[in-house]
Amino acid sequence: MAGTTNKYLVFTIEKESYAIPIIKVQEVIRYTPITPLHETSRFLKGVINLRGRIIPIIDMRLKFNLAEKPYTDRTVFIIVEILGAREVSHIGMAVDAVQDVADIQEESINRTPEIGFKFKSKYLHGIVQLNGRMVMLLNLDTILSTEEVVELQEQLAEGTK
Repeated sequence: MAGTTNKYLVFTIEKESYAIPIIKVQEVIRYTPITPLHETSRFLKGVINLRGRIIPIIDMRLKFNLAEKPYTDRTVFIIVEILGAREVSHIGMAVDAVQDVADIQEESINRTPEIGFKFKSKYLHGIVQLNGRMVMLLNLDTILSTEEVVELQEQLAEGTK
């Protein structure tokens, strides 16, 4: 009996491959200038206006404690749904490049080791081998802590007044 297969969007950050469930992806857009927010977490680069909606941009390099890199015309923002404190919210994840959409069988996902990562393993759902490369599956519900989501929502509310 075949197990469950789900589609994942595969992307790169610093030559490492990551993936997120495609069902959580609203859209993928090319770099667009960011309006900075003041007194925010280092990884929160600011906001963009996406067809009238204000979308906060999270620099995934900084979130994962990697070196900051200037954005280029190759930088991509992946707009995703996350669970907010009171509602579903949308954030943009700044990544180096989108690779493809992959079908991943649930039984092929390996548990995440507790050590060996530059960032917290709680951000990971698991690891899978895909076309000869290791791909880390992100858990979008843990990318931002509850406190960070509340802080973000408060800053966005202040900025739109």
